[in-house]
Amino acid sequence: MSTTLDPTRILQQTAATDSPERQRVIEQANSSEARDERVKLAAAYRILARKGLDDGIAGHISLRIPGAPGYFWVNPFGMLFSEVRADNLPIVNHDGEIIDGWPVINRAGFCIHSAIHRARPEVNCAVHTHPPAGSAYSALGMLLEPLDQTGCSFFEDHALYSEYTGIVIEENQAEAIVAALGDRRALILANHGLLTAAATVEQALIDMLDMERTCAVNLRVLATTIRPQVPPPEIVRQSRAVLTQSGRYPFQWQALVRELDRVETDYNPWRG
Repeated sequence: MSTTLDPTRILQQTAATDSPERQRVIEQANSSEARDERVKLAAAYRILARKGLDDGIAGHISLRIPGAPGYFWVNPFGMLFSEVRADNLPIVNHDGEIIDGWPVINRAGFCIHSAIHRARPEVNCAVHTHPPAGSAYSALGMLLEPLDQTGCSFFEDHALYSEYTGIVIEENQAEAIVAALGDRRALILANHGLLTAAATVEQALIDMLDMERTCAVNLRVLATTIRPQVPPPEIVRQSRAVLTQSGRYPFQWQALVRELDRVETDYNPWRG
């Protein structure tokens, strides 16, 4: 990998040529089901922003388009998470071409998320950001301990990418991240941040909130220098099974959206 980086390479703005396939994807992205998913994606950006888990214009959440799994939405480059709306999300294909929407995306976002979606067909949504506790914990280069109930959720189901290779603008960098993630649902990227991957926006977003909290708890316990009490593995696995059951995520998601809607609703341009 070259050590001389062109800053403009973080911008990706190749537009796809018009074709029947492009028109099909655009129509699919405007179906009733797809619009519902776009609203969820925009809400996820706003929730992360309101909870202080964003990092300027860095970070990204991607979501496959229902009915068009080779394409995904990602955030517009240059926008804060607090500015994302369901109608300004660009559509991208695995060649990095922008199919529709905002004309510029973050190359790092494309590289990381395209690699994840290629390697993990069961993953529809991936969240990557640089939250305060998660970024601090990532500098330690180690996995999380299940020190509290929420933290049990990630026991034996998160991984560590131990090498920081700079801004992700090369495909081989993204491939190394995906290899480290494997079949697990969360990843600590050393000296960088956190990543979660799931079948739904609801789970990917809530896993990110839980993982950031778990990093904060681990940091606080480490700061005491007292050897912590860690529950037995069989107890931790029981807690993980309860916390990761599919029915949990929609209930918590609805509560998060109610909280968001009390203060802002413009992320959904189609609100009746």
